[in-house]
Amino acid sequence: MAATIKDIAREAGVSVATVSRALTEKDGMSEETRECILQIAKNLNYYPNLQARGLVAKKLDVLGIIIPRTSEFAFSNPFYAEILKGIGKKAREDGQYLLFSFAGEDSYARMYQHGLAAGIIVVANRIDDPLIEEAWKMKIPLVLIPGYPQTRGIPSVDGDSFDGAFKAVEYLAGLGHRRIALLNGPMNSKYSIERLAGYRKGLKKHHLLFDKGLILEFDASMEGGHQKMRKLLSLRQVPTAVLVINDYSALGALRAAQEMSFKVPEDISIIGFGDVPFASMTDPPLTTIKTPYQQIGYESAAMLLKVTQGKRLAQKHRVLPVELIIRKSTAPPSGRKVAVS
Repeated sequence: MAATIKDIAREAGVSVATVSRALTEKDGMSEETRECILQIAKNLNYYPNLQARGLVAKKLDVLGIIIPRTSEFAFSNPFYAEILKGIGKKAREDGQYLLFSFAGEDSYARMYQHGLAAGIIVVANRIDDPLIEEAWKMKIPLVLIPGYPQTRGIPSVDGDSFDGAFKAVEYLAGLGHRRIALLNGPMNSKYSIERLAGYRKGLKKHHLLFDKGLILEFDASMEGGHQKMRKLLSLRQVPTAVLVINDYSALGALRAAQEMSFKVPEDISIIGFGDVPFASMTDPPLTTIKTPYQQIGYESAAMLLKVTQGKRLAQKHRVLPVELIIRKSTAPPSGRKVAVS
C-alpha cells in the first residue's frame, strides 16, 4: 500500500499536522525537523494525494483539457500538439498538472464536479456543443479555443482567422489569380465561419466573383483535404489557387494535385493555415498563414488560472495577430486550363 502522512508522522515521531506543514513548505518548525520529515517521506516513497490536498486547501493543481474529437484524430493533427505545447509550458511554470478528455468520454461538467480539475480548456470547440453551455450554466471555470464568432461571456483565445483568410486572398489576387477556391471546415466552427468571411472580403476587395461551387466543406482532416481537392481539380473550370482550412488538410490537397498531374505551384497554388512545424518541409514548402498556436495555448492556460483563482480578466476574448508566410507552393497563374474527367 502507498505510504500516508500518518506513516511519516509515526516514523518521525511528530504529529500529522507537523508533517503536513513540512510537506507544504509552511513555517512553524526548525529546518532540521523539516529535513528529517522530507527524508522519511522520500524513503517511504510517499506521493501526495492531489485530490485530497485540493479538498483541504480548496485549490486543485490540475487543469482539464477537453478535445471534442477522437484521440486518434487529435494525436495525428499537429494543430493540437502546438496548442498543447503552449498549455503545457504555462502549466509547468505554475506547478499545474493536466488532465485530458476526448470526444464521447464524459460530460465537461463531470470532470470539474468530481474534483478532478480546477477548470477546463476546450480546444477547437464547436459553437453548437451543448456540453459547453451546460458547464457554463453551472458556473464551471471555462476557457475556449477559439470561442464563438460573436462576443459571449465564456473567455476565449484565438488567432485572427478573418484577417488570415483575407491576407491569403489578397496575396493570391496580387499574384494575378482570379479563380480562388476555399477548402473550408464545417460551419459549426468559429474557424470556418471567420475564414469564409475573410475570404469573401478578399474577393470583394479585388472585384473577384464569389462562386459557391469553389467552396467545399469537410471535416478538416488530411483525407478530407485530399478528397475535396480531387473534386476541385475535376471541375470543368479548375481554380488556379486554393486556400485550405489548415496545414494538415493542405497535405492531403498537395497529394491530390500530384496524383492528378497538377504541378504546384505552376498549375495550381495552395495556401495552408497555421504554419505548423512540417509546413516548411512539404514538397513544395507550403505557403501558409502563421497562427501563434503555442501562444494561444499558453494564454488560454494563463486565463484559466486567473479564473480559477477568482481574479478579474482584463480582457475576456483574446485574438492574436497572424502572418502570411510565403514559400514555394504559390506563384502567379500559368494560364493552364485543364478539365480532368
